Amino acid sequence: MRRLYQKIYLVFLASLIAVVAISGLSWRIGQANLPHSEVLDLAGELVLAALPPADAPPQAQQRAVERLGRQLRIDVALFDQTRAPVAATGRPLPQPTSVAPSGGWLYGRGGPAWAFRLPDGRWLVARSPLRPAGPLLGLVFFLTAMAIAIAVFSYPVVRGLTKRIERLQAGVETLGAGNLATRVAVEGRDEVAQLAASFNRAAARIEELSAPTGCCSLTHRTNCARRCRA
Repeated sequence: MRRLYQKIYLVFLASLIAVVAISGLSWRIGQANLPHSEVLDLAGELVLAALPPADAPPQAQQRAVERLGRQLRIDVALFDQTRAPVAATGRPLPQPTSVAPSGGWLYGRGGPAWAFRLPDGRWLVARSPLRPAGPLLGLVFFLTAMAIAIAVFSYPVVRGLTKRIERLQAGVETLGAGNLATRVAVEGRDEVAQLAASFNRAAARIEELSAPTGCCSLTHRTNCARRCRA
C-alpha cells in the first residue's frame, strides 16, 4: 500500500515535471512562429555587404573573412556555390553539405555551427568559440535544477508531516487494542497537532469513564468516588 507521504511527494514531482514539459513545449511553439526565413535573409544581406564579390581573388575573400571573424569573435568559413571551401578563419568548420537549402545547424568535432546561404549563392558557416548552450537547453536546465531543488527540500516537510500522522494512527490502534493510557505527542501548532491534542483528550475521557469502581485510591479518585456514590 502506498503511504500518504509518497502520494503527496509524487504530486510534487508530477507538478514539477509538468512545469518543465509545458515550458519547453511553449518555447518550441514560440520558436516555430518566429520569422526564420526573414532573419536569415537579413543576416545574409549584412554579411554579403562585408564580403567582396564572388569573383574576387581568394586573397581578398580571405582578408574579408578574417576581418569578419575578428569583429564578431567567431570562427568563420566561406564556401562557394558548390559548397567548396574558399576562405576560413579560426578553428576548422564543416562543409555545409548536410543542411537544408536555406541553411541550418551543423554538428561536428568542434561543436555546433550555423550555416546559411548568402544571396549570391555562396555559403557562410559560423561558430562561437565559447560554444554557448542553446536557449532551449538553458531553459530546460534551469527548470530541471529548480525542480530537483524543490523536490529535495520538500521531501523532509512532507515526510515530517506524514510521520506525525503515522504516530497518531499508531496511537489510535493501540487505544483500540485496549491500552487506554495511550497518548500521542503534540508537535507544532497546525491541524495535525490539534488532532493529536483532541485524541489525547478523547483517550483521557475514555480512560476515565472506563475505570473500575474500585479505583478510588488511584489517580482518578474524585471521579471514582462519584461513581461509587452513584
